[in-house]
Amino acid sequence: MTDLEFNLIHRFNVGDALRRSAARFPRQRAIYFLGRELTYAELDALANRMARKLMASGVGRGDSVAIFGANSPEYVAAFFGCARIGAALVPINFMFTAEDVAYVLEKTRVKALLVEPAFQAKVSSPPATCFVLDDKFRDSLNEYDGSAVEQFVESESTHLIIFTSGTTAKPKGVVLTHLNFYAYLLASYADYGRDRTIKFLLALPMFHVAGLVMTFGCFASGCESVILPLPKPDQIIHAIAVQRVSCISLPATVWVGLISMPLIEAVDLSSLRRLFVFQYLPTPVFQRWRRIAPNAEWINCWGQTETTALGSTTPPAELGRMLAAPDPIGVQHIPLELRIVDEEMNDVEPGKPGEIVLRGPCVSPGYFEDPEANGALFRGGWHHTGDVARVDEHGWLYFLDRKKDMIKSGGENVSSQEVEEAIAQHPGVAEVAVVGLHDPYWIEKVVACVVLMPGKQVNEEDLMAHARSRLASFKVPKQIHIMSEFPKNPTGKVLKRVLRQQLDGEPAGTGQ
Repeated sequence: MTDLEFNLIHRFNVGDALRRSAARFPRQRAIYFLGRELTYAELDALANRMARKLMASGVGRGDSVAIFGANSPEYVAAFFGCARIGAALVPINFMFTAEDVAYVLEKTRVKALLVEPAFQAKVSSPPATCFVLDDKFRDSLNEYDGSAVEQFVESESTHLIIFTSGTTAKPKGVVLTHLNFYAYLLASYADYGRDRTIKFLLALPMFHVAGLVMTFGCFASGCESVILPLPKPDQIIHAIAVQRVSCISLPATVWVGLISMPLIEAVDLSSLRRLFVFQYLPTPVFQRWRRIAPNAEWINCWGQTETTALGSTTPPAELGRMLAAPDPIGVQHIPLELRIVDEEMNDVEPGKPGEIVLRGPCVSPGYFEDPEANGALFRGGWHHTGDVARVDEHGWLYFLDRKKDMIKSGGENVSSQEVEEAIAQHPGVAEVAVVGLHDPYWIEKVVACVVLMPGKQVNEEDLMAHARSRLASFKVPKQIHIMSEFPKNPTGKVLKRVLRQQLDGEPAGTGQ
């Protein structure tokens, strides 16, 4: 028996998961994309052609292939095609500067780059092998054999290197393996109740771990999908009303934007069955969504890129009771162990805040070629998330804040998320973000930024009075700013770092 034969017998490979779906359901529609349709047999062949084109260009096992583009069938083909030849796919974030892009390409020693024309201007030094994702490239894939590609790839070899957004430091590359994705697949069935009747909307950017795990879970399960280039609200509504998608995963801010759209309650939402939200969604907005989409099971998720998007989730049957307190994240996923600990790694008592640490087969082997960061990440034999949560008497988890977003004001710790939840209770508030700003007296002062519901007339004094009625005095914002919109990344996450920069030097809306 050859090494390849033995490898093929027992391994888990992300690319094999699609091939098995195609063998089971070759004629089923896998993708609808801007009027274009692909069956599972056609998608499987496209992934093989992508793999062969890369191999013909000199890409092999252990090489890196970067991709810089919006969601498309070719993005999916690169995801599965690289897996089949043992190459690491390096998705590039739309928000990256040209300097960030150059750093990523150099750091990972990219052998080939796939780039859409719209993003070419950000690529100052492309590798020798650079493919432009245009109609000519798509036509060129047809020149290659679509039959199975079988290469030796170990289960714990690198499948993805996903770079986190850079702030003051260079982006860090999170390594994810084929085994990590097997752990995700296990959780998706055990914790999300997945079955083949689900029709996925794949709208999250595929450079983001949430977008990629949903993509993988869809095609590994043999489900149908509608792919959108980006999560634009009007296109999401069209996919619900016309394409009748049943499963959607979006960040909280996109759910807020959708429910703020005119006539949203006139849209037929009856097809929706399983809806995922990640990042903090204010309880009033959550409850309104549950009312207008009553057929859907709502699942609140918490996870990280470093954990293949796993961590914990709210069981749909328990969500109503959990929403008695803000931001329930439920119970840990099946392929991991989770603890809430203090600075000395002691388990904290129920109700007390502590850092979430975890371990299990979903956890990344670490940051790409960054041993110093990995030493801090895995200290004490656990993955340190940097997230603060508490556990209640039922064993349910509630997210409190990022450690770096906890505001230390006047000697007291203030959870930005607790303040956001209180302000979000005001009926005129559509979105709220709370940050800490430097202050000579308080050291850090609590500052709230608010986007109003369309047509609502509310001023800063109204919001301040509302906050005072719901929060301890030291938690009440020192300033409130009403804004027309928040700075956000392509997944819809509010960029609090940018908000802080905007607010520094701005006159206060109001104060105590």
